[in-house]
Amino acid sequence: MTPLYQELHRWSALPFIWGESDCMLCLADWVQRVRGVDPAAHIRGTYDSRGGCQRETGFLRDPVAAVEGCLGTIGGLERVGDPRTGDVAVIMVRDAEGRVSPCGAVWLGTAWGFKGPHSTTTLHPRAVQEVLAIWSVDYET
Repeated sequence: MTPLYQELHRWSALPFIWGESDCMLCLADWVQRVRGVDPAAHIRGTYDSRGGCQRETGFLRDPVAAVEGCLGTIGGLERVGDPRTGDVAVIMVRDAEGRVSPCGAVWLGTAWGFKGPHSTTTLHPRAVQEVLAIWSVDYET
């Protein structure tokens, strides 16, 4: 099993907890696994709800800026137009309440994978409402 799929399996074993194992912090875990440094160290444990996430990070209002801010703590990652396996992104998805919300995701080669409130999920690109930004992680399969 590749490191990427090991990471997805690890996410599946974690409960969704805001500020500990939510969609963006799981992505930060992946970046740390590939790059060796945690881009979200400064925000871990600083919020415990959707509203707290917004207050502490601004993710719901401007998810791209929130991710850029985290990535900036490790020197940044290159923005790309087309994802390669292992790259991370902010995508817009329809949540369980029917609203379209930002979500951190990783490109699996044919689908987006992310940690959702009820499980680790994969979505075909056509099921994603919009891809807001993609960053290269330089993952070598």
